Amino acid sequence: MNMEKLIIAGAGPAGVSAALYAVRSGITPLVLHKGAGALEKAAKIENYYGLPKPISGRELYENGIAQLSSLEVPVLQEELLAVEYDGDYTVHTTANTYHTRSLILATGTKRNTLSLKELKKYEGSGISYCAICDGFFYRGKEVAVLGNGVYALHEAQVLEPLASKVTILTNGKEASFSRDSLGSIQVETRKIISAGGEASLSYVELEDHTRFPLSGLFVALGTADSTDIARKLGLVMENNHIVIEPDTSTALPGLFAAGDCTGGLLQVSKAVYEGALAGTKAVNYLKTL
Repeated sequence: MNMEKLIIAGAGPAGVSAALYAVRSGITPLVLHKGAGALEKAAKIENYYGLPKPISGRELYENGIAQLSSLEVPVLQEELLAVEYDGDYTVHTTANTYHTRSLILATGTKRNTLSLKELKKYEGSGISYCAICDGFFYRGKEVAVLGNGVYALHEAQVLEPLASKVTILTNGKEASFSRDSLGSIQVETRKIISAGGEASLSYVELEDHTRFPLSGLFVALGTADSTDIARKLGLVMENNHIVIEPDTSTALPGLFAAGDCTGGLLQVSKAVYEGALAGTKAVNYLKTL
């Protein structure tokens, strides 16, 4: 399989800016993205430099894609599922597997969370966000994955060889993955209203007040964002954001992060700055190899 020099995950302001500066520094990256992301919800942007009149987030996103196209930067719309590191990076999407020397995470951060008051109580004692990190601790036990998309299915498939039973809890939403690839994985569509257990999580209560027994609940809502990937790679996290150095580098060589996933001011201007820095620094890193 071909080895990419640089992959950028995300095509929002941070990802596109990173790609532009990488090209200017002499390396054409591969850009992978799922769509407009948080920009989709911005009906009107009027606080960014150079806009004589407000534009929508969708317009800004489309302008960015067009800008990459004009520079012949390859852009593929594929959902990111997982990343592995063994000196280089292996990037898994819903469509392909890629290998790259350097990676920039710029897929933003989730705005949707699990609305259970018990969430914090059981984090680390029954509630997890990383199947590949914590699945080992649930060998032979009954576990569930919370989510209704391909990302949830991927996490369930990681757990399937380890746990005695794996169930995907869609929390009242329609499953958007193919049921043909479920294997022994079960699907439960009723909504979750609470969770309970003594020292650790032992059940979730469903909308009809029946208790669904489990030892572990793995949260995989929506699609995998940069913080999901960073957590699985063992990067330092703070307040659900990736901790980066001033130059956007992380604890792993060749891995950079930019945009909303790093916290701070969740604005286009901040994302563009960090993306520009990440693209430049990634090329500098590649030149040292």
